[in-house]
Amino acid sequence: MKIGISSSVFLDSNANLKDTLDFLEKKVNFVELVCDGNINIMEQKNIDISYNYDLNYTIHCPLTDISLSSYREKVRKFSISYVKDIIKVANKVDAKLIVLHPGHNIFKYDYDKSLNSLIKSLNDLNMLQNEYGIKITIENMPSYDMFMFRSPIEEIISNLGDLGITFDVGHSFLNNNIEEFLDKNIVDKISHIHIHDNNSEYDEHLCIGDGKIDFKKYQNKLSGINCITMIELQNKNIEHIDKCISNLKKLYDL
Repeated sequence: MKIGISSSVFLDSNANLKDTLDFLEKKVNFVELVCDGNINIMEQKNIDISYNYDLNYTIHCPLTDISLSSYREKVRKFSISYVKDIIKVANKVDAKLIVLHPGHNIFKYDYDKSLNSLIKSLNDLNMLQNEYGIKITIENMPSYDMFMFRSPIEEIISNLGDLGITFDVGHSFLNNNIEEFLDKNIVDKISHIHIHDNNSEYDEHLCIGDGKIDFKKYQNKLSGINCITMIELQNKNIEHIDKCISNLKKLYDL
């Protein structure tokens, strides 16, 4: 079982990427790089910094500015184009996998158009995956109405093709559908895991065991998925990293 930590724990802090990787290299062998803020891997200086560490990387897409579900075709095509830029950086830092958000839709009237646009994007992403040989995954989102892919609906699952799912356990708990994602017909699509806890009200990104998720209930299925489990905490919870690593190892019997 591979355990990693997302560098997002240092987002909006005073740390730069060197500070971040100096800290995380002492904890784990796998780190998720991000495309935002003070530790943006899309900046050349940070690409250069990443070469100085004996770490295995994944990359998380920007949290803003792109939407794979935009029915405004110029926006959707720009989003795909920027994903291509992320893939090129991933190749530079030898990241084997990228995590993408599926996009959003604000108004009920536009949902079908947004869903059709997401399906078009999934097709485009399959072509990029084949072209560049990197694993592309789509992350399930928390329980805010604007987000696409809050649950494993057939229209999305059947159009993933060879793409994978980044299964965010905390997000799924908020939507009350952990068991749906771990169903035998879907679990094989999971290529990456984000793990954190919450109290079932909002996306808190707490340390495992500090919220209400019954991780023991899903222990066997989670530990049976052959991928990286990436701890994803917020900066305010950084002092809980060691406890979170320990709790995750206990969960996986490591």
